[in-house]
Amino acid sequence: MRTGFFPFPAPYAGVARQNFLFYITRGLVASGVDFAGQRFHYLDETLVRRILGLMEQFRKLVDFEERRLGRIVAEMSETLSAEELDRQDKDREIAELKSQKTEAVGWREKREIDEVIERCRARYAMRHYQNSRVLSNPYFGVLELEDDDLGKLSYCLGRQSFFDRSGKAIVIDWREAPISRLYYEYEAGELYEEEIRGRERTGALSNKRQVETAGGELHKIMEKGTHLIRSRDGSWRSADENGAPAARKEETSDHRLPEITALISPDQFRAITHPESSTVLLQGGAGSGKTTVGLHRIAYLAYQDSERFTPGRILVVMFNRSLQNYISRILPELGAGAGVQVETYHGWAGKRLRAAGLHCSYDSAPIPAEAMRIKKHPRVIDLVDRYLDGLLQKSRSWLLEQLDQSGEAQLEEIRSKLESLSRFEDLVRVLGKDAIFTQSAQPQSRKRLKSRLLARFDNHAADLQAILSDRALLEEIFGAQGDIGERAFDQLARWQESLRSRNLMDFSDTGIFLWLLQRKGVLAARPDYAHVMVDEAQDLSAIELATLLSAADERQSITICGDMAQKIKGEATFDTGEGFAGFIRSHQGRTGAATLKSDTLVVGFRATRPIMELAWRVLGQSPSMLVPRGGDPVRILSTRSPRETLCEAKAVLQDHLEKHPAGLVAVVLRYKSDADRVFEALKNSGLTQLRRHERDDFSFQPGIVVTNAHQVKGLEFSAVMVINPSAAQYRDDQESRMLLHVVITRAADHLWIIGHEPMAYGLGIEKG
Repeated sequence: MRTGFFPFPAPYAGVARQNFLFYITRGLVASGVDFAGQRFHYLDETLVRRILGLMEQFRKLVDFEERRLGRIVAEMSETLSAEELDRQDKDREIAELKSQKTEAVGWREKREIDEVIERCRARYAMRHYQNSRVLSNPYFGVLELEDDDLGKLSYCLGRQSFFDRSGKAIVIDWREAPISRLYYEYEAGELYEEEIRGRERTGALSNKRQVETAGGELHKIMEKGTHLIRSRDGSWRSADENGAPAARKEETSDHRLPEITALISPDQFRAITHPESSTVLLQGGAGSGKTTVGLHRIAYLAYQDSERFTPGRILVVMFNRSLQNYISRILPELGAGAGVQVETYHGWAGKRLRAAGLHCSYDSAPIPAEAMRIKKHPRVIDLVDRYLDGLLQKSRSWLLEQLDQSGEAQLEEIRSKLESLSRFEDLVRVLGKDAIFTQSAQPQSRKRLKSRLLARFDNHAADLQAILSDRALLEEIFGAQGDIGERAFDQLARWQESLRSRNLMDFSDTGIFLWLLQRKGVLAARPDYAHVMVDEAQDLSAIELATLLSAADERQSITICGDMAQKIKGEATFDTGEGFAGFIRSHQGRTGAATLKSDTLVVGFRATRPIMELAWRVLGQSPSMLVPRGGDPVRILSTRSPRETLCEAKAVLQDHLEKHPAGLVAVVLRYKSDADRVFEALKNSGLTQLRRHERDDFSFQPGIVVTNAHQVKGLEFSAVMVINPSAAQYRDDQESRMLLHVVITRAADHLWIIGHEPMAYGLGIEKG
């Protein structure tokens, strides 16, 4: 093996210089080295030339893409400047006309000037002025084609289209599906056959590159086999394995949910671009991109049909307030527009009840377990429906009997109309809108009976209480359920009587109450959204999810994101045999909808393999998705006392933040009281950059966040420390295992588990 120093030629300065000099000056250890994805076991002049040849390719690639970016940024800047001058000219013209109007004499002259001003404003409105924010990240993808008819073509994809002064698109919006499909669903070298802008186009995709152009500068180039990252000093180097940049979140201070537009996989792209009239079910493990795909689907729909998918007609339901506030801010950045309704389930349902004129007071006491099991059970949907079927029959019989006694002349016509009804809401509609009950000439007795019946139907609270207190109906619906017995019915009866005597509801009544209103046909409970997205759907009860599905309009454009492995509310189930899909199909059969597209995302993008392997071990399950990214081993440290646990935790956290001062670490405890105690102890120990997170006060700023297990659902961190996950706190049952699985999978790169008690199922122990 030859060793020695080879001068670094000037033309290659800055291109993989650090890598090259490292290998040469070390003399290349006998075990070999990696360079540009290739393995070199020794070095001689021939291999040096091969390495230099690769470096020359890199240099040409970097130079080519920097020139491309320079041309595009220059054209954008010139176009934006020209548009700004044009806008200023129009503003001056309108200002001058307004000045002339103030000096004009006579109403005719003033009216003529007003007409000119309106024409100027109309021209102003017709002119498409582009947003200068595009310069902050001009484009993320480059697509090069060899088209059979049009020859060589090149497209740049960005988060919004940009047109030059002649009207030619120099950047194409990623939501422009015919073009972007080639980028997301094809690889370099593949043949394509697609309809693009009304024409059948065939050819070959010659190249596809992902680039990072933040601030109008080239920072990253990725294509098959080549992953180049620009360092802070301006030099270029190879990325680490799988193209993951060495400078991750903990080096960039940006800990928001990842921007995946440039990284969308073919499966994700197909899920995003399903027809707008379909219900899409997105399933997949933690970190597979369900939430981000769902949000990009909203942006895609808003782009494809902006008149239908206006922000005010889109509802997004998140699991907690932390995500609710964050998603409200980022949706406009994705292109969905400002004003999308982002809610937690109970926040949204409460607004719907208030819109229906109902102001509910809730009991803050814990709900008895047996009563909760009934209220969260999937069959409670049947309970409400069966109650309304009975109310329809009783109300119809009573009305016909009363009309018969009053000598109603049109009794047979009314009887025929009423007996044809199969749904309770149809009875309400007929009484309120059918001519036979609205004509002014109808007998007073008929008017009186109708008013009396409608007033009774408006007593929704009485119906809710009747549903949950009807022992015979409860036994009929739940009698065959093995987990519901006499004890549960007795406990529910006592609990409901306690609530009734205080004129209160409990929080699990919210979904039942809203479903009752929807099945009654109360319009305020059915907002007819153009699109509904439900995140973390596995933690809703069946009736809560049903109310959200029923809140969409008749075209049922819905996105549901869920993972049964992350269900942390044990009382909510979808045990139909087909899980979510079976429940949705059952609901669609009830409502008349018929379209469901189910996708399972099978690649994990967030956490490393060691983290996910531990997460699956805790569940006692085999891996459910591919995890391409390696990483540091998980550290599981056993201590001898609470004091030693805190000392070890402080030492690990201090060491990590010294190495990664821009990192964001979550310190997770099982319960809120534990989080309070550990936060105070760490603060008193002198640890800095410390925050206590609870409910809706989450911040993505670097530092240390102390919180409890339920608060991290849906969030992610560069590092997570789990303190004392003991077998007593995370019991060996499905719900506890899933909660610990959720906590572990919040970590992207680093995971530490430290405890002084016997640890929960699946956690191996290494002595500290």
